[in-house]
Amino acid sequence: MTAHKSQDVAKNRSIQTVLEVNPDEATPLLTGETDRYDALEENERARSPTGTQTPKDEEQRSVFGILSVLLIGVFVSQADTSLVLATYGAIASEFNDLQNASWLLSSYMLAMCMGQPLYGKLSDIFGRKFMLQFSYGLFAAGSLLCGFCQSMPQLIVARSIQGLGGAGMVCLVSIIITDLVPLRDVATYRSYVNVVQTVGRSSGGAVGGFLAQAVGWRWALAGQAPLTVFAMLLVSLNLKPPQKNQSPEDATKSSLASKLGRIDFMGALFMSVTILSFLLIIDIGGEKVPWTSILIYLLGGVGLVSGLLFVMVESRAAEPIFPLHLLSSRAVLTPYVIITMQNASQVALMFFIPLYFQVTKNAKTGEAGAYMVPSIVGNTAGGLLAGFLIKRYGRYKLPTVFAALSSAFCFILLLVFWRGHTSLLQSLFVFPGGFATGIAHSTTFVALAAGVGEQDTAVASSGLYLSGSVGAVAGLCSASAAFQSALRSALNEAVIGGDVDNGSEVRHRDKLAYFL
Repeated sequence: MTAHKSQDVAKNRSIQTVLEVNPDEATPLLTGETDRYDALEENERARSPTGTQTPKDEEQRSVFGILSVLLIGVFVSQADTSLVLATYGAIASEFNDLQNASWLLSSYMLAMCMGQPLYGKLSDIFGRKFMLQFSYGLFAAGSLLCGFCQSMPQLIVARSIQGLGGAGMVCLVSIIITDLVPLRDVATYRSYVNVVQTVGRSSGGAVGGFLAQAVGWRWALAGQAPLTVFAMLLVSLNLKPPQKNQSPEDATKSSLASKLGRIDFMGALFMSVTILSFLLIIDIGGEKVPWTSILIYLLGGVGLVSGLLFVMVESRAAEPIFPLHLLSSRAVLTPYVIITMQNASQVALMFFIPLYFQVTKNAKTGEAGAYMVPSIVGNTAGGLLAGFLIKRYGRYKLPTVFAALSSAFCFILLLVFWRGHTSLLQSLFVFPGGFATGIAHSTTFVALAAGVGEQDTAVASSGLYLSGSVGAVAGLCSASAAFQSALRSALNEAVIGGDVDNGSEVRHRDKLAYFL
């Protein structure tokens, strides 16, 4: 009875922290006034006789050792997308199905978006280690299946399985970091994750292209399975769950049947259907099917109904898969909106950079891709700087505001100077955009962790990753639609006007460059 009462009190305090208290940016990081920071401080005292926030050298080495193991999975999952882009043409050619080849990327992204919000609550129920290994298993199985697929539909299904696994391989690492280190150190370790993500996305294409030529695309995709299994074994050996003295009642609650009974299956179903419906609209609308297609209206209706059912189910669930009270908190919504907008703008920028230089300078694919390097370097530098500043000063609001200004400055520079004739110096103007994204990824995660109760950290963090993924999908689809519209307009003007001479070709190329 006392245990139940304690849990209710803890739950009420968590909700009160989110709904009634509006902590400023320094409160959870510099003082012990909030429930979240008290929990972190208490955990540190348990590990350190002095009770200080900074871990001892041995403990810090232990954290680095665990993190280095976790980052293997992060690297593999992030390298996958660019690896598939590099093998995209070979796959479509073998199956003679270029029309549906775009689903190789879309299926992965959609499955990842569906899986990300589920891992937070499931890791609270089954434990971080089990769910991380489960995600590794899904990704490895999907990778292996990719190597044996005999048709494009089979490959799309295998990619979806990979996406469900990849969702947990990234977001659970950040959740585990919040369990291991004090809150003001989270940004520093998160910046390391950001660096590995950036390196993975940057190197995946080169590795994939080499493997596709050397051993074929099947081995390039299936070859990710051994790396993932290796990472799973390292996690099994190095990531130790916390040892707790369990009462007989707690032991009963930790049984498999009890854990399965705690899962909000209906909430998970309706949330997944809602996410999938609206992301499909964004993905296929205007390109694969017209916006006026009956399929668009059908998906919109399904998404709306499932969203309403999700709200009804979650308002009555004993342990909701995603507590609705989080969405009424400014401390939660603000990081969600920031990371959605930042990812959308950055992904759109990365989409346009190679196209712009291919149009204006007739650059080849490799040369055009090299112009993204300043943005990638900026992303890495921004994440590391944000981690240092938060650890040093314990504040995240000012860096977040600076990130927004840096991003706006980047796009203003591009709008003013990228008019079809871009110098080497002007090609570096994409650096502030990547720099802003790196800062935002670190500061928003810390802001979110500081603004919610301890028991909501995992769920809220998984929602942040979903927001980032939704922003990436929306940014990519919007950029693609804008490019298609500009290209269609320029081509129509050229064809209708009958301008086929060299001078008109230059004029239309410059016009298209302006739209880009």
